[in-house]
Amino acid sequence: MKKKILVLGYFGIRNNELDGQTIKTRSIYELLISKDEHNLSIEKFDTQKFQYSKISFFKMLYKLLRCNTLVYIPAHKNLKYLFPLIYYVCKLKSSQILYFVVGGWLEEYLENKKLHISLLSKIDAILTESNDLNQSLIVKYHFKNVRTFPNFRIHSFMPRFIENNDSFNIVFMARINRMKGIDYVFYLANYLKKNSDKRINIDFYGPFEFKKDEDYFFNELEKYKNCTYKGVLDPEKIYTTLNNYDLMVFPTRYFTEGFPGSVLDAYISGIPVITTHWKHATDFIQDRITGIIVPFENSEDEFLKAVLSLYEDRNLLFEMKHNAFEHSKAYSSDLAWGILTEYLHN
Repeated sequence: MKKKILVLGYFGIRNNELDGQTIKTRSIYELLISKDEHNLSIEKFDTQKFQYSKISFFKMLYKLLRCNTLVYIPAHKNLKYLFPLIYYVCKLKSSQILYFVVGGWLEEYLENKKLHISLLSKIDAILTESNDLNQSLIVKYHFKNVRTFPNFRIHSFMPRFIENNDSFNIVFMARINRMKGIDYVFYLANYLKKNSDKRINIDFYGPFEFKKDEDYFFNELEKYKNCTYKGVLDPEKIYTTLNNYDLMVFPTRYFTEGFPGSVLDAYISGIPVITTHWKHATDFIQDRITGIIVPFENSEDEFLKAVLSLYEDRNLLFEMKHNAFEHSKAYSSDLAWGILTEYLHN
C-alpha cells in the first residue's frame, strides 16, 4: 500500500516568489519527487492559493483527508490560524505530521500560545534548522519530538577556485531591505568612495519587499559607481554566478534567522560569508574559517574591518573559499533524505 504524502506550504508558484520560505518548501517537495520511490504517492498544496481562490480552503481539506503523511511547512499566519484545524483533521485520519520549521523564530513565537504548544508536542516530529533552536524548544517547552533537519540543496556544482589579486568582488543576495543590512553595505561603499585606491565592486541581487526600502536603496545606489543592482537571480544560475565573487556579505538584523539559504548558496559556490551575530549564527558560520561574524548591533566598523581584512589577506580568503565549499557538504540532499526517510518508512 502506497504512503500518500501531502506537502503543504507556501510554494509561491503563481508569481515565482523566491525567498527562504518558498525555496525550502520547493526543495523538500523536489527531494521527495527526486527519489521516485514506488511506495510513495506525493502531492502538494500551495497555500498561496488562499490569496486568489475562495474554494482553495476546501481543496486543502480534501487533500488533507486523502493523505496519511503531512509534510507541513508553514509560515507564521498558517501556523497561528490553520494549524489547530490541520492537527485535528490529521488526528481524525491518524495521519502522520512532520513539521519543518523555516527560520529560527519558533521559540519566541510560541510564548503564551498554550494550545499550539500542546498540539505541537503531540505531532510526530518538529524538524528545525539548528541545534540551538532544538535545545531551546526542549528546555522551554519540554518537547520530546524535535530534531535537527539542516537546510539543504539538490545540486552537483563544483566551484572554480581562482586566485585573483587584481580585483575584489562582493555580493549581497537576499531580500533588499534594511533589516537584511543593506545600510551596512552602503556604509562600506561610502568608505570605499573616500578610499578609491581599493578596487572593490559590490553587486546586489534580490527582490524588494517594501517601497520605503526600495526608495532608500536606489537613492543610495546612485551615489556609488562601484555598486550595481542586478535584479533577482535565476535559481538555476545561482552557483555559477556566485562563484565569480570573492565574498558574500549578509549583515542581517533579523535576530531569529534560521539557516539563511543565501549562506548555504555561498558555501556551495565556494565563497565565505561575513555576517552579523544573529541568534543561531555560530551554528552555521565558523568564524575565520567559513566566514567572519561581527557583533549583531552597532558593528558597522567591525563589518568594514572584516571585509578589508580579507581584501588584504588573499591567502586567508583563498583558504576560506575552500573551507566554505567543504562545509557545504554537511548540508547535502543525501543527508536530508537520510533523516526524512526514517519517518516516511516507519
